[in-house]
This record gives sequence, C-alpha cells and structure tokens, in this order.
Amino acid sequence: MFGKLKEIEKWLDKIRTWWEQRKIQKEIAETVLQHSKKVAKAASLYGKHFPNLNMEKLIKMAKWHDVAEYKEKDYVPWEITKEEKYKREMAVITELQEYFWKECELCSIRMEFEEEKTPEAILVKQLDQLDAAVQAMEYEKLWYDNVTNFYPYAMWKLSDPVLIKILNILLKKEYPHINSYDQYFTLLKCNGDEDIFRKEMEKYTA
Repeated sequence: MFGKLKEIEKWLDKIRTWWEQRKIQKEIAETVLQHSKKVAKAASLYGKHFPNLNMEKLIKMAKWHDVAEYKEKDYVPWEITKEEKYKREMAVITELQEYFWKECELCSIRMEFEEEKTPEAILVKQLDQLDAAVQAMEYEKLWYDNVTNFYPYAMWKLSDPVLIKILNILLKKEYPHINSYDQYFTLLKCNGDEDIFRKEMEKYTA
C-alpha cells in the first residue's frame, strides 16, 4: 500500500491547471501535490478550534482530496461538466478501491469529501477554495494581474464566518512584504483574531 501511495504522490506533482492557463512561470507554478499539502496544513491548524471534528480524518481528507488527479486531469469548471468530472474521478476512486480492497480508507474519505455532507468534508471544501485565493495573492505580488478573480470566487464559496473574516483581512494586503501563507496560517492558528494577528505580524518587521 505504501508503495502505491508514493506512486500517487509522484503523479500528483504536476502543475495545477489554474496556473497553467494563467501562464505562471513553471518554476513557481504550484502543483497539485503542493496545494494538497497546504490544505492539509490549514486543516491541522484550523481544525483545532472545533473539538467535535475528527482531526485524523480531517487532515487525511485534506491531504488526499485531489487523489483522483493522479490519473485524471486537474479540470477547471468550464472544461467539462460537473457531472462528467464526477464520473471520471469516481472511476479512478473505484479503481483504487479494487486495488486496495477493504483497506482503502483513502477511498472512503475521498467519497465523503465529494458528497460534502459531514462537517469535515464541508470544512475541507472551503479550505480548498481558500487556498487558491491565498496562492493567487502570492502571484499577484509577482505582477500576475490575471489571478484576482480567485478572490471573489473564493468569497462566494465560503460559508464559515471565520474563514470569510480571514479572507477579508488578507485582502486588505497590509503586509505585502510578508508571505501570504505565513499570514494565512497565523490567522487560522489564532482563529481570525485580528489583534493577535497584528502582534504576530509585528515580529516580522521587528
């Protein structure tokens, strides 16, 4: 099983379609694997504020939410229909279930993410969308002006009030010299408390 997971990670290390289409320089273009790891880190930081969540499942779901893309393309919404995307990705998940047989916790977690009915799935879905906006902020700093549409799109997808607050704080862009992810992860850790956030940001300029 471990060998198969390493193989999957290898094939997930490909540039996300979002950034290919915006012609982000290859050397700095985020891969699916990098994205998934950052969503997992965000889940580990923010999930601690919710004692009723299954943290182990939450982090695994975040890490493997794009597992189907090791075989399928990282489709963006206008390339194929939502139904077709679901059909193709579920074919990959079914194949993995057959490979791992009863041990495929990864498959059941991925199915749960797709159905978006549990608190863990709902949260990971939002962190997935928010991550793209944070990455876009970093590219905007490098003068890519074709990424700003991620901000209203992410805001539209968010329902968690603290995550909405966090995105609004980040969109103020008060600390352009500080990496957007350092700001984002700090905000997740302090549950969107702006006073704590500002004190933490002061350490970067001290």
